[in-house]
Amino acid sequence: PMSISSGADDDDDYNKKKKGGSSAGRFGGFGVPSVAGGGKKKFSSGGGGSSPSFRTSSAAYNYSNSNSSGGFSGVLILLAIIITILLSGTTFYYRKMTTRAKLELTSLKAQARHPHEHHHDQVNNEDNRAHAEAVANLKKRQSELQGELTKASVHNKDMENEIVKTHNFAKALEEEMKAYNQQYDSMTRSWNELTIQVKEKRQQFIDSHHHDDPTGGIVPGGPGHTLNQKRELEEMESIDDYEEYVQRREDALWDKIDLLIEKIGRDSQREALEWFGADLLYHRVPEEDISFRVEFEVEYPKFDPHRPDDNPEIWTRVKETITIEMAPLKLMPIAINLFLQQVHHRLWEGCNFVINAMHILQAGPHLYRGEGKFAANAYQLKSKFEKSRLDVMPYQEYSEEFPHAKYTVGFAGRPGGPDFYINKVDNSENHGPGGQTHHDLHEEADPCFGRVVAGFEVIDDINRIPVDREKGSLLAAPVTIVSGRVIAFRRGEMNNNMNGDGKNNRDGGRGGVPPIGGGGQQESLNVPTS
Repeated sequence: PMSISSGADDDDDYNKKKKGGSSAGRFGGFGVPSVAGGGKKKFSSGGGGSSPSFRTSSAAYNYSNSNSSGGFSGVLILLAIIITILLSGTTFYYRKMTTRAKLELTSLKAQARHPHEHHHDQVNNEDNRAHAEAVANLKKRQSELQGELTKASVHNKDMENEIVKTHNFAKALEEEMKAYNQQYDSMTRSWNELTIQVKEKRQQFIDSHHHDDPTGGIVPGGPGHTLNQKRELEEMESIDDYEEYVQRREDALWDKIDLLIEKIGRDSQREALEWFGADLLYHRVPEEDISFRVEFEVEYPKFDPHRPDDNPEIWTRVKETITIEMAPLKLMPIAINLFLQQVHHRLWEGCNFVINAMHILQAGPHLYRGEGKFAANAYQLKSKFEKSRLDVMPYQEYSEEFPHAKYTVGFAGRPGGPDFYINKVDNSENHGPGGQTHHDLHEEADPCFGRVVAGFEVIDDINRIPVDREKGSLLAAPVTIVSGRVIAFRRGEMNNNMNGDGKNNRDGGRGGVPPIGGGGQQESLNVPTS
């Protein structure tokens, strides 16, 4: 009786801790039904094994959109549903096991409290020792069941957390699915609009290439080749077809450009020979043997070693000559003819060398204002080039046979002209094809059309004039082109036609030019100096 009373007291303590004898409070009211049926809300009213809120929310997983592509989001939602079902089944199993263990524990407690009822029919002379063993076994079984209930409670709690996580994950997938559906609808609308635009552009493209001639027009660049353009355009089904069609037209346009370049080159070569080599042509000198030189008379301040610190503007000004021999006419006909025409029309008179950088010495229609300042592209100088239409190149002519070596001469800018420069170093890479990357068509090159053959001492004197490096290497004093003249000669005979003073003989080694005022006799071009 003592041991029985002790067991009852332990059980009473246990029930007091549970507030009313129900074990539902021990398991948090989740997944474990109340044995006593009092006061605690059951986890589920049916045998589904999941909370009402979760069942209600899971119905949203049946959402589908006929416009969505399904794909990865649908697979994730299906996976979440499967996980939820598995967790619900596991929860139901453990709930059933917990209920069975609790019923058995309740039965054992009843036996421990009233052992005389269980043994009502036993022999009255059974000793207390047998009762003690029975009570001990009951308490042992009670302890085991208590342990199983504790494990079941912990597992049920874990299942509850997993179900909540799965519920949140499924809800996030649902929101993501909605976002995907909205994005898909937006893309579908954009695709439909784009399809309509493509059809409209395609029709416009066909209409713009429509010809009244049912046989089609002649394709530029393909002499004698004809096709029915309208029918071809209507039969195009892919971007590749359009690209092939446009490529053919582009090739045809490039063929026309090549023809124009070739024609401009021939016309420029003929014009240069007729204007400046007519006398040599009259004496039956072959065209390929005719070449040209330009002599510039330049006025500049000469460095005085006795007064090195004086302002270069007050240095003694001298006049010297720089001679530039043109490249072979067949290599650079357009650039050479442009430069000769500029000299012939006296456009360079009064222009200045303004930039003396480490690699070039550049001249242009710029006017010196004093104190090391220049008026760039001064109107009174630049307008002469523009009005004569001798200001710029029609395109960037270049020959790999005449690169920008040291002391060669080239046009600056895009398009080239009217500024020209003398290469003080080998600039074949910097001024050749691909060297001027700051221009849009950086694969082009500056035209190189001549080479300095005399007057190197003049360049050395100009290098002694101070420059302002911070302002782009501007010269601190004016170096002015006073005059210029064109000389035509037969290659290999120029040295025989020069006097000791470097001046050209009037009796030979020169070409004729059309007289400005008309008349019969041709005279050598010798522009008067200022």
